[in-house]
Amino acid sequence: MTEEVIVVAKWDYTAQQDQELDIRKNERLFLLDDSKTWWRVRNASNQTGYVPSNYVERKNSLKKGSLVKNIKDTLGKRNSVTRCLEVKGCLVCTSCYCQEIILSKS
Repeated sequence: MTEEVIVVAKWDYTAQQDQELDIRKNERLFLLDDSKTWWRVRNASNQTGYVPSNYVERKNSLKKGSLVKNIKDTLGKRNSVTRCLEVKGCLVCTSCYCQEIILSKS
């Protein structure tokens, strides 16, 4: 299973071209492609586009920071989680649009 990487906007950005995407500070986005300076992302409305990579920050990537820290950060921000029936031993966020999977000890 490939990990879905979440990025969070550090600042507002208004698209200047059709292939770019408007983002707002603290908006959570799914990272689709980080191979260039402009990253392709998907928002909660399922719109995709490019944003400057320095305007967003990875939140749940194993490339940056520890897995434990990311899990603690994620759990600390959630109001509600539910047991996932398909993946044993995980929790699924139900308090926001992201529906990210949160690892837990069962």
